[in-house]
Amino acid sequence: MITTRAHQLTETFLRIVHKMMENQKKPRHYGIDDRLFPSEIHTVMMIGLHRDVHVSELARFLGVTRGAVSQMVARLENKGLIEKKADPENGKKVLLSLTTKGRVAYYAHEQYHEETDAPLVEYMSRLSDDQYRFAVTFLGKIEEMVDRAK
Repeated sequence: MITTRAHQLTETFLRIVHKMMENQKKPRHYGIDDRLFPSEIHTVMMIGLHRDVHVSELARFLGVTRGAVSQMVARLENKGLIEKKADPENGKKVLLSLTTKGRVAYYAHEQYHEETDAPLVEYMSRLSDDQYRFAVTFLGKIEEMVDRAK
């Protein structure tokens, strides 16, 4: 039996994490023939947000290793979603950008989130400044907890 607030919050948090992990296994269509896993579309999104990004920068944005990003880049390039080109300022570095197909997936994913996130966005718009600050702080503490568990 749950006896403390901390246990209630922990159980809710763990339930959310497990649901999110299950969702990570499910590929979806985003306006293109290929089905993309969440890790793939989120990489596409970061490249779309940070045009001509380097692999090391992309790894930092995604919070993963450069090796993991390199593998993902190869998959996305094979699917025709991104392209690589030499950095004119540093020939050793490679710049990543979206292809036309990648931009279609990018915008379809944005539309998907506009629709699915609408109830949460509406709820958050009604929060007071203090409630919003609490939510940000609370989520930051959860992130710290997850980082310590690595």
